[in-house]
Amino acid sequence: MQSLHTPLQIGLTVAMAVCLLVALWKGDGSARLAALGMVAGSVLSALVQDRANPDAAQWLIMGVDAAYLGLLAGMAWRRPARWLVWAAAFQLAQAVTHLSFALNPEILGRAYISTSYVLFAGLLCALFAGLLRSEAAHEHDGRTDRCD
Repeated sequence: MQSLHTPLQIGLTVAMAVCLLVALWKGDGSARLAALGMVAGSVLSALVQDRANPDAAQWLIMGVDAAYLGLLAGMAWRRPARWLVWAAAFQLAQAVTHLSFALNPEILGRAYISTSYVLFAGLLCALFAGLLRSEAAHEHDGRTDRCD
């Protein structure tokens, strides 16, 4: 697995773990599936990373990201919640980032990695927004049941 070298990497990993725990604890089915897919994709990406050629296009990671994009897009298609659409949009941008780097390998690796981190942070924000909406809807449903 990829080692965590920077505060940003550590912070995003902690945020991802918190997102998964909150999704499993309080999230609805969509939030749980999206969070599980994000964690599975992150772990799988670290496992398939081409460490022998770190400056080359990471085709296997792009495949993992494309699969997660398919999951999010399918979920957004069936249940067009705003947070799912945003999550799918951030994941689409991530897939396009891989493609851009593959088409133009002269893009600085640091720019490629930095873009990936920013997009992952955006994805996390979208998932946390979904969790907040899920919790708010759950609390609202609970109040409605008590009033009846």
